[in-house]
Order: sequence, then C-alpha cells, then structure tokens
Amino acid sequence: MKSLSAKPVAEALMWLMPYISRYSKLPTSTYAHAVYDAKPAAADPVRTHALEQMELLLADRALRLGYRHHQIEKLGKQLRNRPVIQTGPHCHLILEPDTFYTHIFSAIGLRSHKDSWYVSYSPSTVKFTESAKKGPGWLRLGDRTLNVFGLSRSKMIPFSVCGRHAPQRFALRSSEQTSDANQLVEHLQRALPDGEFPSAADAIKAANQSLWHRFFASNLQLLQIDDLDVADLVAQHLRDPSSWLSSTLFGAGSFAKSLLTHFKSVDCGQWGGWAKTTTDFFWHLSGGRIFPLRLDDGLLLNADGTFSLRCAPDALVRSLNEGEIIPSLFLSLLVTSVLPGLRALGGRRQIVYYPIMRHALLSALADFPSPADRSLSASLESDEEPGMWGHRTISPGPIDPFSLIAQSGSSCFEQLIGSYGGMTLSDAWGSLPAFTGDPLWQTLCGRLAMDTAFEDRPIWLVGAQQSDQM
Repeated sequence: MKSLSAKPVAEALMWLMPYISRYSKLPTSTYAHAVYDAKPAAADPVRTHALEQMELLLADRALRLGYRHHQIEKLGKQLRNRPVIQTGPHCHLILEPDTFYTHIFSAIGLRSHKDSWYVSYSPSTVKFTESAKKGPGWLRLGDRTLNVFGLSRSKMIPFSVCGRHAPQRFALRSSEQTSDANQLVEHLQRALPDGEFPSAADAIKAANQSLWHRFFASNLQLLQIDDLDVADLVAQHLRDPSSWLSSTLFGAGSFAKSLLTHFKSVDCGQWGGWAKTTTDFFWHLSGGRIFPLRLDDGLLLNADGTFSLRCAPDALVRSLNEGEIIPSLFLSLLVTSVLPGLRALGGRRQIVYYPIMRHALLSALADFPSPADRSLSASLESDEEPGMWGHRTISPGPIDPFSLIAQSGSSCFEQLIGSYGGMTLSDAWGSLPAFTGDPLWQTLCGRLAMDTAFEDRPIWLVGAQQSDQM
C-alpha cells in the first residue's frame, strides 16, 4: 500500500482525539504543558496500592542510580501530583532520532510545570532488529547507520534486547570510513559506558543515564525503566495476597479468562490488529528469545508444550524471579499506568490500543461486580485523558541529534526545547512519517474516507476517557 500524505493522518488523529484539533495551531509548548497536566486518579484502594507499588519500584531504581533521598522524595511527590509516564519509545539509545525528539517533547512539558523528574517506561521485549537496520541494535547518525553492539545478523534477528543469554558491550561498528564519520563515532564511544552488561537493555539504560547527564538537561532527572524492571514490579504485586493482581486477576476465579475473551472480541472486524493478544499476560523468556504463552485451564503453555506454568501468584513470582517469564505489554501498562493512574504518553499505535486495553479491563470488571471491582471500575471511568499522544509528536529534523549535541552539549538541548516549543504543533509534527507508512493507519484513513461505519468514534474513545474539557 502506498504511503499516505500527512493530511488524512492529521484528520484521523483529530477524529480519534478531538483535543488535537484545539492544539494543532497553538505552540507545541502549550500542548506539551496540557499533556503533563494530569490529575490524580479518583480515590480507590486498588489504585492507591498500585501507585504505592510503583513509587517503591521507582524509588529503588533511583537509589541504585545514586540519586539522593531528598531527590527521590520529590519524585514521589511529582508522581502523586502530576501522574504522567512516557511510554512511547522502545528501549533505544536516547540519541536515536525518533526517540530523541520525543525526549525533547517531554522535556518541554516537564519544564513548563517546573518538574524535576522525567519518568519513562521503554519496552524491551523487542528485537535488536525491528526492520531493515532499525531497532535497538542500530543507531542512525545522519546518513550513517551504526551497529550498536557489533553483533552479526544471526545474533540480532531472533533475540530480544531484554535477553540475558549473553553479555553485551558497546561497539558502534560503521561501514562508513570517512574521517568525519570516524570522529563522530569516536566522540560517541567516549561518552558511552565501558564494560559488559548482562543484557542489551541494561546497557542501553546505563548509557542513557550517562548521555543524559553529560549532554542533556542537568536539572531534569531521567529515570528509565524497562520490562526487566516491570517484572520486579509485577512480582511486588503478586507477593501481596491482598493485592488486586493476586486476589482477582490471577486469583482463584476466572477473571483472567474473561479479560482475554473481551480482548479477542475487539481484535476482529474494523479494529482487528490494533490490540492483538500475541501472548497471554506473560512471555516465556528462554535463551534470549521470547515465546508466546496461552492460558489453558489454569496453565500458561508455550506452543510446543515444553514449558508449563501454573497461573497462580506463588508460581508466577517464582518464575519471574528466575527470569523464565516477562510481562506482556498489557500487563506492563496495567501496573505502570492503568492501575496506579499515571497518564500514558504513546505513539501511533498506542493511542488506539491503550484505550482498547482499558475498555477490555472495564468490560471484565463488569462481569465480576464485587464491591472492590465496582470501586475500581468507577475510578477508571472517571479518568480524564488517561492516554495521550506524546511520542513522535515532533518529526525528526534533517541533522542527526548527536552532531548537534556534540557541538555544544546541553546548551544545544536547551535551544532545541525553545525552538520546538515555539513551533505550532502541526508544524512540529511535520509530515507524520511514522504514521503515513503504517499499514494500520493506511487502512484506518482509507475507511474514514469511504466507510460510513466510521462516522462515530468507537465506544472505548467516548465518555470520560476522552473528555473534551481539558
């Protein structure tokens, strides 16, 4: 299918998210301010517990990075007052262009509120190579592409960056031999941490902390977590018998099965493919690769029957601790955003599948109308814009980020914040390259242009979840 122009994509964005039309001609800083102006979730015991668990995990990770207790106290306060988490970029080096400009956008919003912490969840159940020389294993510098870890094709294509099957270290191999290219690569190599890391995801997180402190905003603290961290967060929930994950989702009843049924009911027809249940709640992680699991009669099973796990809190905790399983995207977003009430900022597909996930959860809660589930449901339904467009809202510029940053360091980052913040949102999003070539967006835009069935927004985008009163 031919790539779209930006116009039908922009129209589809405004149809899906009416608030976009109000901000498209305003400065990007105005939109970024609104995105980071989230309100705390309505009081509910399940959500209060989930927020406490999220705070505990983030505090632990910040402490490990060397942040001081008074800084971590500010993190907890910010999370409670303005609960927002960036969930768009995958586990890439922050200098990767698509990721870099998302960090610019988030910095604009956080600066507008004078906040001091930038919390980002970067999914790491992704392969080194996601498409031709793109993915966490690659870094684009202008017209050059670097092999980040110096891995051969056979050691990249099947493996996820969260795999701890082999230690990784930065190599930055390039096929370009020009002196300018070599100087730039050498500069970057000096900025990256040396030594081996248990996984590529661990290496990327460590590198991003180093790069952020050296070249980016000195008064904005970066805290990046990935699926390895989320696995610990899920285990925290499951170790508490009174938690909602222990008592309800993975409890003795059939809530998990009901939830999967509601997911499957949406993954068909006009919205098929947007929220696929590729795996049921967890992936099986083995030898650096992830394999889907299916829930069958209380057991999580892989396709060939060589792995079987009882879907119960105690068994799941043991398997999480042993690194045998890792949370699915739904479960990760559930514990980092949906339950604790953190607004999730996402990209071209997340702005559709995130509300579908919430809709499936609310539908399952309606099947089990206990007092606790009714309270949770009421709180979820009162959320204002629980997910918003916050990744790839700024199209990458013509010059690679590191060439800019290497020249003048953090002052360049400050200039970019001011420059893009002053642009209108529609100028900043430019030609929407991430959307125009996406098959799902091509199909959606085609249907919006021709199919009367798309005149009304789907049910999961209507009501309090997509309030027009921002």
